[in-house]
Amino acid sequence: MHYDVIVIGAGSMGMSAGYFLSKNGKKVLLLDSFVPPHNKGSHHGETRIIRHAYGEGEEYVSLALKSQKLWNDLEKLTDKQLFLPTGVLNAGSQKSTFIKQVIASSNKFNLPLEILDSNP
Repeated sequence: MHYDVIVIGAGSMGMSAGYFLSKNGKKVLLLDSFVPPHNKGSHHGETRIIRHAYGEGEEYVSLALKSQKLWNDLEKLTDKQLFLPTGVLNAGSQKSTFIKQVIASSNKFNLPLEILDSNP
């Protein structure tokens, strides 16, 4: 059998990739160590978070915002609430690379950000 794309890992990300590839006419094979859905991957459990600002680099922000849009679209399609917006607390020195990147990516993409200080 011939496939256009083989996705290794059929967790949340793999299933998403497979879904959108097949939706665009690709023949897709998803491979996983276990029969999905299963409780062996990082996708298992009742809670997940989508961070919009990233300390790992601003390159992730546009992907996170697109992911958020797709989750919102899925909610409309299924008429079920899948995402409950909450905040994220990143704690650390403003001199740390991670915190600097969170602040920079928030500023670049006009994301809401509140900087708290330990000084009264």
